Amino acid sequence: MTDLTEHEVLVEPATAPEAPVGRTTGWWAMVLFISTEAATFACALASYFYLRFSAKGPWPPVGEKEPDLLLPTVATVVIVASCAPMLAGSLLAARHSRAGAALGTLGALAGGIAFLVLQIVDWASEWPDSTLSKDAYGSLLYGITGLHAVHVVIGVGMLAFLLASLRLRHRAARPRGPVHLVALYWYFMGVVALAVYVTVYLSPTI
Repeated sequence: MTDLTEHEVLVEPATAPEAPVGRTTGWWAMVLFISTEAATFACALASYFYLRFSAKGPWPPVGEKEPDLLLPTVATVVIVASCAPMLAGSLLAARHSRAGAALGTLGALAGGIAFLVLQIVDWASEWPDSTLSKDAYGSLLYGITGLHAVHVVIGVGMLAFLLASLRLRHRAARPRGPVHLVALYWYFMGVVALAVYVTVYLSPTI
């Protein structure tokens, strides 16, 4: 066996960098953000039921009309269905398919925009029979649906930015992380849409 030279003794062998283990910081940040927003919506929906069952007399109150179910039903189906292309885009992003991820993101974006248009049309149909300042029912109707609409606008902004990023960024950049994070938020919007629909639109008719 040959003796090691001084240079060979001092030089440490090269080691391969360790792969990251567990969830990314971005994933935890998104989960924390969704958790805080879920608590906000839970409080809003709990307030609706508290005021409803505390009110004396019928609900909606006399002078208010029951909400029309057609537009809210279509809007809810649209935004929930838009989670399907978002899921497909997330799965394709995991396979490093930028085109597939972009197509799924575009489908979710179209669903989000359609939902917002239908929500605005529904507000217009409720006005002026129900207004934000008329009574507790009107405040809850516009307050809860408006809160959800604002979050959908945020989600649409995320989707638009993600779509632009997928189209413009370097081909070698991996799309999985950003697509997965935005998909988590969009699934949350679908779940909240169902909860709002059942609470605000469906429960007064039962």
